Amino acid sequence: MRRTMPAIPVHAPSLAKPIAEAALAALIMLAMANSGKPAEKSIEATVKQVQALATRGPYQPNWTSLQRYKVPQWYMDAKFGIFIHWGVYSVPAFSNEWYPRDMYLVGSPVYKHHLETYGPQSKFGYKEFIPMFQAQKFDAQRWAQLFQEAGAKYVVPVA
Repeated sequence: MRRTMPAIPVHAPSLAKPIAEAALAALIMLAMANSGKPAEKSIEATVKQVQALATRGPYQPNWTSLQRYKVPQWYMDAKFGIFIHWGVYSVPAFSNEWYPRDMYLVGSPVYKHHLETYGPQSKFGYKEFIPMFQAQKFDAQRWAQLFQEAGAKYVVPVA
């Protein structure tokens, strides 16, 4: 029997447009930050470039197209892989990867921890953690060895 990705839930199409818009906005902001061009021309050029690239691939930015995707056989055979969630939120190392959101939710345990540990969010916001994310003890060789010893067939870093 051939395995494919499960069908996308009925409510998912309503998410397609906001997700696509957010991704496009991120690409535009990145392009603007890295170009010396005036914002309007840079945005217009970036949008055209993204649209041109999107139409070249095997899939179109819609659910009908994405539902034709077939999971690669190597992935189906792998059985075990590791997804690494590692980013700036590992600096406070409290709770989980939702720290940047939860630290601003008044009354949440993360809010309380942040206030007690770093002071008011208005004086020490999430952006203050960015220069502290330096990965001094990161050892790619050791990680690869550990993943191999564990039997992982693939590793996916997730920001």
